[in-house]
Amino acid sequence: MNRQKLIQFAVFFGIVFVGVFADQWTKWYAEQRLATQRPGHFTHEMVLEVPDAAAGQALETYLTAELTYNTPEEVTRIINRSVIDRDGKRLNADTTLEAGQEIRILRRTVVIVEDYWDFQYTRNPGAAFSFLADQDPKWKRPFFILMTLVALATILYILVGLEKHQKLMPWGLGFIAAGAVGNFIDRLRFDYVIDFIFWKYTNEHPWPIFNIADSWIWVGVGLMVIEIGLETRRERRAKAAEAAGDSSESGASDEELAAQA
Repeated sequence: MNRQKLIQFAVFFGIVFVGVFADQWTKWYAEQRLATQRPGHFTHEMVLEVPDAAAGQALETYLTAELTYNTPEEVTRIINRSVIDRDGKRLNADTTLEAGQEIRILRRTVVIVEDYWDFQYTRNPGAAFSFLADQDPKWKRPFFILMTLVALATILYILVGLEKHQKLMPWGLGFIAAGAVGNFIDRLRFDYVIDFIFWKYTNEHPWPIFNIADSWIWVGVGLMVIEIGLETRRERRAKAAEAAGDSSESGASDEELAAQA
């Protein structure tokens, strides 16, 4: 294996490693710090244990310091709607906390850009944009596993056959593989994929919720499209140069014939 091929493999596997780590860490953070209650579907709670330093504080004081990405107004709404103790008893803003007490939050989102970008925890049992989400899980999970393995095998096949001048293709393939592996890990662990990035133009025009793995796939596809465009441009230049060379040789031959005559 030559040096250029080693570099391509190093780039590919480096992106896969970093991309999968980033995807899994953000999903873990979403599990720990976001909460969603969807009756009939699932309930995901954010669970906090009161530390010794917060003993004796009012619930509102503690949560205002704990939920740093929520405004005080948002913290008040969270308390009024969805904060309970271990036994399911509703807690009030002025509830005095005890060390080791367990607090359960049923609803928590994080607004990044008002009306445009939120972090909301959800679970997607299907593919991108909830494709096949309502199908029978008995065949759905094996189907997704098989498709992921086929996709990864295809990516590796393309990687092995890359040429020296294809600089962007290892990056594109790496990002696509990172996204596929990140969501693949979720399906193996939970039988669903954790999504949490919510883009919208007001609540009436939402984009399907997605995750970092989905983003990697789109980045990879974009890089591959650019590489294909560059490859097409290189081929056109090569054909133009070849045509120019043929014309030059033909002209020289005509001149030689004229001189001989």
